[in-house]
Amino acid sequence: MADQKQPKPKKIPVLPWMRTPINVNLIEDILLEHVPELDPRLVEALKKISENFTTLYPIQYAVWKQTIGPGQFERDLCINSPTGSGKTLSYALPIVQFLSTRNVRRLRALVVLPSRDLALQVKSVFESIAPAVGLSVGSAIGQTSMSEEIEKLVKRPELEAGFSYDPERELESGVDILVATPGRLMDHINSTKGFTLEHLRFLVVDETDKLLGEAYQDWLRVVLQLTRPDEEHLISHMRDSQSLLGPLRTIRRCIFHQCSLVCFVQQNYSLDSCYAVSFSLNLQIPLSSL
Repeated sequence: MADQKQPKPKKIPVLPWMRTPINVNLIEDILLEHVPELDPRLVEALKKISENFTTLYPIQYAVWKQTIGPGQFERDLCINSPTGSGKTLSYALPIVQFLSTRNVRRLRALVVLPSRDLALQVKSVFESIAPAVGLSVGSAIGQTSMSEEIEKLVKRPELEAGFSYDPERELESGVDILVATPGRLMDHINSTKGFTLEHLRFLVVDETDKLLGEAYQDWLRVVLQLTRPDEEHLISHMRDSQSLLGPLRTIRRCIFHQCSLVCFVQQNYSLDSCYAVSFSLNLQIPLSSL
């Protein structure tokens, strides 16, 4: 009986930035007081989380160095880190620090997760530090009714003395940071008056392998279009994609800017393990620069 041919192993798409990861194993914990440029208000907020919270974990400090000091969000990040390593705070802290200087409340940071439970966990992390610098955190996860979410997400500007109520007056965002699930996010995009992503500066896609494995009403394409209305032609080819996980090359071509991979490099490290990551996309950088 002739030997049956063994199926060829599936080829994993490898992008240049995936070949040279930043090895978190080589980074040690650092005392909060020694973290460069960390706002003192955030230092105090972190210490209030727990009496034992005196240092940043390696993944947190590695991401900090790539963003605030000295990276200053000059590139996008792909974070690959095991559960319990502090990945959520690694992206929450620099985003909150960056937005702490804003003068007007706008929705500037969006974090998307595949489930309500995960979203609640991430929201709690943001809520532990964001109020210390005057930032408001909201959620769109279906835990409450649409009307209750809208009441928190969209506000009418306060009227000055002597001015009467104008129903046509422009609505404003009630939050600076929004944690959402794809389905509920699309509900607000499609039906909530005054909900806008035009001021968005940061997009975090957490549990990326799960989120990009399903189209979720093509939410990623829609979000990118709403943040870059003048550059729709650069992402229009994504409309026909059946899956967003496969076309990582397409996503890289569309929205990554000089991406860096920050991860725990282990002996059994393989590039396909990098699908379970978070993308923090700096939306300040124009697509035309890619």
